[in-house]
Amino acid sequence: MIADAAVFAGRDLSRGSFFIRCGNRDHEQLCAPDDLRVTTTKTVSRDAAPTALADELGPLVRLHTELGRFRLTPARVRRARSNLTNGRVAFDPNEVLRGAGDLDASLAKMATAFEMCGMASPRELESFRSGYAIAQPLLKAWLVGERGSSDAGRRLALRAAALVGNAILRSAASQASRGVPFGEWKRPTCPCCGGPPDLAVRSSGGRTLICARCDTQWQAPTLGCLGCEATRGPTFVRVDALDLGYELLVCHACARYIKERRGEGMQSPIIERALTVELDAAAERRGLRI
Repeated sequence: MIADAAVFAGRDLSRGSFFIRCGNRDHEQLCAPDDLRVTTTKTVSRDAAPTALADELGPLVRLHTELGRFRLTPARVRRARSNLTNGRVAFDPNEVLRGAGDLDASLAKMATAFEMCGMASPRELESFRSGYAIAQPLLKAWLVGERGSSDAGRRLALRAAALVGNAILRSAASQASRGVPFGEWKRPTCPCCGGPPDLAVRSSGGRTLICARCDTQWQAPTLGCLGCEATRGPTFVRVDALDLGYELLVCHACARYIKERRGEGMQSPIIERALTVELDAAAERRGLRI
């Protein structure tokens, strides 16, 4: 049954979308007519992910890989591993990003790569270049959770900063955690950088979280909300995202969400995030955070 508009007022996850109630108050379904699109992002079905989307994102992926060559000093690696061994977060992400040097040129290249991939317009790129080309303030904004903006130039700058920051922190986390197990880590935040997860992967062995900042993976301490551990509706609901193979897990009490899928056919996090960028935008329009 299609839910009455009054019941779900303010709950649409994208313009023109609607929920279908399937007799289970813990489970809903997100639908959107085929002719509705978000014009600022590309969206494709999961079937296209391994080939078409990966090819289209080539400039972004190549630059992300290049930035991933960043290396921590041996002293920082030793300190990070000592922190992990003693149950502490491995490193301060702000410190790591500052230690990566001047990232303004890398930010500019990433913004240009978005335009090359058709994910930003020439006007947005020009707006970025004229007002938002300094990396460190944007990286700080990204670390504290700023994801979008009504200003097109800043919106592109934040997206570019997210990929620059992710590439560097991903490399740092890989170096810091090599050979260190996370089996005893029972927190909902990342053991390497302290960041929140934005992706979760279900399997027969449990639920694995993926850090939104550095892509570190660890076992979830709960199958429900990572904030309050709610597992039942109407507080905690699962919303099917058709064609993407994802569920959007929403906690109304905490105003938090996470994107969850099964592990089969999982692509790299950069591809998965590109596939589901519209889900993030829709959740953020509702005032939700990861």
